[in-house]
Amino acid sequence: MGNKTVIIGGVAGGATTAARLRRRDEKRQIILLERGEYISYANCGLPYYIGDVIKNRDSLLLQKPEVMKAVQSM
Repeated sequence: MGNKTVIIGGVAGGATTAARLRRRDEKRQIILLERGEYISYANCGLPYYIGDVIKNRDSLLLQKPEVMKAVQSM
């Protein structure tokens, strides 16, 4: 069995780390644990959303677990 990595928390760099690990090792087992519905969102856009510059919260949401799983199985 190959290497296994467990990442706790997707939003604060976890999803980026998982993607980088996948690019470096396609056989690595990567487990990403996130308690929220989304594993990635645009943190840098939060001040614009709070300041009402970005009107739609969904514009900040980047990645759902289903999308990442689909990419992994390709």
